[in-house]
Amino acid sequence: MTLPLTGSVPEMYSSDHLLALPRSRGVARPGIEALAQAWYPEAGWVSEPSSGPAERPMAGARFRGVVPDDVRRPGVLRLAEGVEVVGPFVVPAPQSLALDLASSVAELWAVRVAHRSRDRLPAEVDDRDGLARVFAAGLPAEVDDRDGLARVFAAGLPDDVELRVVRWMVAAARKVGGTLFVDGVVPLAPEPAAAVDLTLYSAQALTPDAALGSLQTVVPGARVVEVVERPDRLVDFALDGETAYDGALRVVVRKVDVVPAVLGALDWREYGPFAYRMSWVPADSYELEVEEPSGLHLIARSRMRASVARLASVLQGRAAGVLVDDGGFEVTSAEVDERIAAVSTARFWV
Repeated sequence: MTLPLTGSVPEMYSSDHLLALPRSRGVARPGIEALAQAWYPEAGWVSEPSSGPAERPMAGARFRGVVPDDVRRPGVLRLAEGVEVVGPFVVPAPQSLALDLASSVAELWAVRVAHRSRDRLPAEVDDRDGLARVFAAGLPAEVDDRDGLARVFAAGLPDDVELRVVRWMVAAARKVGGTLFVDGVVPLAPEPAAAVDLTLYSAQALTPDAALGSLQTVVPGARVVEVVERPDRLVDFALDGETAYDGALRVVVRKVDVVPAVLGALDWREYGPFAYRMSWVPADSYELEVEEPSGLHLIARSRMRASVARLASVLQGRAAGVLVDDGGFEVTSAEVDERIAAVSTARFWV
């Protein structure tokens, strides 16, 4: 995708990072504020967008600085010190369709980082998202690159503040089926189906046998592979459900001291300290580290994504709690149902 967004935002924002999000009537998607607060709990509006349609930048010198009455002025959402999100702006229909978003109607947000530094040295990286291609100058070992950030920052790695902002944009785009443009130019379109793993945060501590029973409804041959006693008489444990072709569905249950930021917006009684982490372990784990995995990996991923969602539904039915995806966002029951329904060919294994 090389579609330019010239004319979609005022010139003063054209070199900022841009986040294109789909808009559809009747489709429940988290808005920009909810997406922001999942990673930046203190995020808040400096000034909210005015009512009416999103802003259209006006062309021509005589219109500079002039906004007609039926066009709303953009709002400013502060993420952190020196980081602001400005918008929304209109994405013209032809460009919106060409972006291949989850909707034919989109809004655009400019993400402004006040201070940028991109001179860090190369490093080995997990490159399942292509970050090595984006950051040709290198990435730190802890950076997950399944979305190609190395391709975007060819001249050097951003500092921690900007890198976190871009990673949030990638996660937000994947969550709602959007696209981002680094520096307003280089596109990244995270694949929503690449989000497979889920974690249930619950106040209920299931026993290993009870949790195993839930996993066996999805993978009948699942078994307990680890049990560790805790000082409080509870246990941490791990389960594995090996499939014939698609790898394993792993469940790791721990009592944790820290929960994702997104849960901070909820009543504490809705979740708890027991984390049920449900993850897919493919037959070839290397394929998780490449931007373009094989067709067999994609087929297995689609089936296991549905299986993880099915297990999450069963566990949540037994232990209550709140589901969080691997991007750090809350997952609703409707989203779980969508994941299950997306793959009609999903099957069980013995």
